[in-house]
This record gives sequence, structure tokens and C-alpha cells, in this order.
Amino acid sequence: MTGVPVRLWPLAGLAVLVTVAAGVGLLPRWPGLVHLVALPPLDLYGDLRLLLTWAPSWPLFVLGLAASLTVRVSVLVLMLGGFSWSRVRLVLSFYLLVLPLLLFAAEATYAAAALLYSRLFWPALAVVAALAMLLAPVPWRRTERFRSALAGTVRGGFRAPAMLGYALVVAAIGALATVESAVAVWLVPVSALATAATVVVLRGPTPSRPQWRLAGVLAVLLFAATVFVATRPVEPGEPAQRRAGSILLMSGINSASGRGTMFSSRADVLGYDCDQTYYFSYAGPGDGQPRGRALCPIRTGAPYQPADTQQPLPEQVAAFAAQVRELPRPLVVMGHSHGAWVAWDAVARGLAPQVDVLVLVGPFPESPVGYPPPGRDGRGRVAGDLLRLLVPIADAVDFQFEPDAPAARELLAEANSVARLFDRPLPAGTRAVSVTSATDLPLMPDGWRLPVSRNVCPLRVAHPYLPDRPAFYREVNRFLDGRPALDCPPWRTWGRSFALPFGVPAAGRFD
Repeated sequence: MTGVPVRLWPLAGLAVLVTVAAGVGLLPRWPGLVHLVALPPLDLYGDLRLLLTWAPSWPLFVLGLAASLTVRVSVLVLMLGGFSWSRVRLVLSFYLLVLPLLLFAAEATYAAAALLYSRLFWPALAVVAALAMLLAPVPWRRTERFRSALAGTVRGGFRAPAMLGYALVVAAIGALATVESAVAVWLVPVSALATAATVVVLRGPTPSRPQWRLAGVLAVLLFAATVFVATRPVEPGEPAQRRAGSILLMSGINSASGRGTMFSSRADVLGYDCDQTYYFSYAGPGDGQPRGRALCPIRTGAPYQPADTQQPLPEQVAAFAAQVRELPRPLVVMGHSHGAWVAWDAVARGLAPQVDVLVLVGPFPESPVGYPPPGRDGRGRVAGDLLRLLVPIADAVDFQFEPDAPAARELLAEANSVARLFDRPLPAGTRAVSVTSATDLPLMPDGWRLPVSRNVCPLRVAHPYLPDRPAFYREVNRFLDGRPALDCPPWRTWGRSFALPFGVPAAGRFD
């Protein structure tokens, strides 16, 4: 393959096909569309996300995967100079090497969107980024032997400067694609141009001192990571003066009595002592629960286990209404994650008129993808089946979740069911504030704002730890005090724009 110039017309043809297919509705118009003409293996990752989200049956998924590999191998072989057994073997070896990891990452990305669990999304993105940065230069080495190409890539310092530049350009194109679905379509040729330019660079001679260049790129990345981590802490504010009334703390899915970050939340910092602090139980009213991590004794509610958090939503709403009925007013309810949905549904339906203020902690405004019941064909069948296989892995990290439990089927398995829940407005006299985690934003394709009195600027705190961080207390106290919200710098939500294209297309994008 030495001396054979790279051919760009196959990439141009693919870009035209993708643009036309998206324009006429054969492909979903979502920001990840620009990855379908990206540098391998990112192109295959785009295909896998599409297939997992769309495939209504296993036979169609297998057929689609075979078609994807055929197209990808053919395009890359043609770009390398034309069909020959040695080139086909090189390209096929490359794609088969990355396929298992990309499939796992694509399924984790889908599961993150289906379960609204960002802790799956970010590791999957890290895997994809590592594969792309380290292996994308391999096919463009001037050799038709896979092992030689791989060894040459390592000796060439993984062409780190070129790959870093390409990564930044692809991220910028993807961010622009989040502006509007039509924009994503017209950015496909732009993405193809970026791929073509990078291919020309990777096909060229390796610059001198590649290991030094690699070290320089690693130093830049380390510096950026250090700055990111160092700027996260927030100085704790002054505790609020004692307030009137009471506060009810609601933990989320997979919690249990005394277990869950909400139980560690400092109600005293918000102005409530232990006599004013109550804890919600998913098992209903009762005479008290094990204290566990709770700051205050838990004097009400029946002891509950993780399985109780996955009971039908109407039962949870009824339990909520029963437990707030006699609490002193003005009553503030602070619901974390799933708890925010339960509280909203109860108050919006008029079943809990005693609630004066709702603090929604880490709420998700929508459930962007769904999955059919076990054994039933339908959009997302393959991804749903694989999701159920991941449940034992989730149990190993203490995330006990049953995707076919009643609450999950009501709120997550049916796409957009959460959005319909928030379509029901709160009573006129109820104030509400939404406090969102910036790490959750990539799972919110249609935005993070809710129809509430105040949407706090997304906090740089992971979803599970939101209820017990200084930044959270500061924002909630400002709302309860009637003070204006802190300014929201534009860069606070940039992570969503850069990460959203690496997610899966929402269910509505296929319509």
C-alpha cells in the first residue's frame, strides 16, 4: 500500500447518501448524525447507536449490523486504494477488533438514556474517546498488514496532535448540530470534510519526535483535567436562620430507609431543626424507620426497601399524599430524582394541597427512549434485551434496578411518559425550584428546564450527591429566602452540547 494515494470520493459519496437519507426522513435527525461520516471507528459507533435504538427484532438487528460492516469495510477499502484481499483483511481486522467494545459502549449509552443514569453514559463516552484517539490512525498507515499498522501507530505516538485537533473539530461540529435538527443534516458534509482533512494528515509521513508530541498532548489533557477538578469546589454558605413549618425529604429509586444521599442532607443548613424534619417512606405511613445515615431521627413512615421504590406510581403518590397530610405548614418537600416525579404528580393532581414549596433535586424532564416488554418485538427490542442482561452488573455496584418493575414500565419503558407527567401544572399557590446536575444534561435532548418558578443553573455535582453539597444548599436557601438566583455562566451547559451528539437518538427522532 506504500505510495497509493488516499481516495476521498467514497467518503464524499457516503456523505451525500447520509445527508439525503436524513433529509427525507430515512435517518433520524439527531446530533449524532455527523458521526456517520466520522473517522473510523467513530463511524461504526454511530451505526451501533442507531441499530440498538431502532431495531425492532433480533433478525433485523443482525441484518443491519451485517449491512453496516459491509458498507464501512467497503468505503474504507476504497479509500485506501481499492479492493484487494490484503486491504479487506486489514480493514475487517480493524473493525472486528473495535466492534465488541463499541457495542458495549453503545448499549451502555442506550441504557443511560433508558434508565436516566448518567453514570453509564460518561464511562461509555470515555471508552469511545479512547478507542478513537488510539486506534483511528491504524488503517491509514502505509502497510496492508494489521499488526504492522498497529505497531506503527504506537511508534508514531498515536499521531496525538492530529487526533487531538480532529477531536476538537468533531466536538465543535457536534455541538453546532445540537442547535436544530435541520442544522445537523447540513453539518454532515462539514463533518466529512473534517474527516477527509484528517485522513490526508494521517496518511502523510509521521512527524519527527512523535513520542515527544504525544507527551505534549498528554500534558495538555492533564492540565485541562486539573483545572476542571480544581474549579469544582464551592465554598459553603452561611446556614439559614430557623424557618417556620417543616420539611419532608424524599430519597429516590433504589434507596431504603436510612440509605440514600437524601438522608444525609443537612436540613439544618436550610433552616430546619430535627423537630421540623421528616423523611418520606415508599412503604407508606408508619411509626418510624431505621435512622441509618439520616441526620435526624426518622419518626414517621414505615421501614422500606429498594423494591418499595419500584411499586406502581399511583401507589407511591397515594403514600406521599398520606404522609404529608398532617405535617406542619408551610411545608417544603425536597424530592431527589424519582422522588421529584412522585411529589410533582401528587401535588399537580391536587392530592397533596398541604405542599407549599417543591424542591426538585436532579429531576429529569423526559424519558427520551423506551423499550418493549420482555420477549416482545418493537423499537428498541435488542437494546432492551441487552439492558436486562446488564442488571446483574448493576447489582454488583449496588444499583438494584428492575427495568420491568411497575414504576419503571410506567415512567421509563414508555418514551416521553415523564414529559407528560410534567405537562400537568402545579397549583397556582405552589412554588417550585429545579436543581439539576450538569452531569445529567447529555440525557436531556430537549433541554433541562422545567415549568417551575426557578430553574437553577446546573450544578457541577454528580447526580447522586446533589442533596448534600454546598452549592445545592446555597441555591435552595436563596430560593427559600426569596433572593434572586446566582448568575448562570454560558459555559456551565457547554458539556451538554459537546456530549449530546454521543448519545442515542430520542424516540421522537424516528417519527
